[in-house]
Amino acid sequence: MNCKNCQKPLLLEDKFCSDCGAQVVTQKLTVKKVIHEFSERYLSLDNKFITTFKTMFTHPEWVVNGYLDGLRMRYVNPISYLIIAVTLSSINVYLMRNGYLGEIDYTSMSGNQKTPFDMNEYMNSIYDYNSILIFSILPLLALVSKIVFYNYKQFNYAEHNLIYFYTYSQTSILTILFIPIILIFNVEYVYYSFLSIIIMFVYHFFALKRIFQLSLKKIILKTLLFIPVGFAFYMIFSIIMVVVVIIYLISSGKVNLQDFAK
Repeated sequence: MNCKNCQKPLLLEDKFCSDCGAQVVTQKLTVKKVIHEFSERYLSLDNKFITTFKTMFTHPEWVVNGYLDGLRMRYVNPISYLIIAVTLSSINVYLMRNGYLGEIDYTSMSGNQKTPFDMNEYMNSIYDYNSILIFSILPLLALVSKIVFYNYKQFNYAEHNLIYFYTYSQTSILTILFIPIILIFNVEYVYYSFLSIIIMFVYHFFALKRIFQLSLKKIILKTLLFIPVGFAFYMIFSIIMVVVVIIYLISSGKVNLQDFAK
């Protein structure tokens, strides 16, 4: 038979095409085969995802520096890891919007009769573009990192992006694992959000210390610099997002322009 992808002739014992690398499929797809392939790829203890997740806890520098040095087969690549994290975070958004994590009311943050700004509508718009926001924030975070670690030249801007693809994804996946606890013990979502922020801060403190091979004193100093620089970029980004969402709400007719003018 020939390879179904590149039409190169195959030998009877070939399991992969020697030209394009595609797997040679000779059996029909069955439910049993699908379950077997899924368990082998995602549930086995030696698969890439679990290996990446475990190693990012113990030695994040092995994953990040390994990928940048050309070690591409042992760990999930940073873009795929981020896509997995974003996909899982959509579960969090779904549960939150449907009240499974507790009813969240933004009425107190809305406008008044003179300026009837609906904060609930604004937050729903944010949730609608959750994935886009994540992919937008990470390059800004990498830019802040490039500024803060200006005297560490081993990473260029693109490599700073890959660092935060891994570290952000790790914290995002970790916080998703706490959702069953939230549902079982009926913990208020505000506490879950607070816990997520702490996890993200502590993990990045640990990961960046190891990736940049810093002493405790140096990572504390870099953190003290990171906070104000990051906050400045965050405020700029937040203002831009507020303007974009307001324009969207006005253009869609959900908010009256005259009300804002008043």
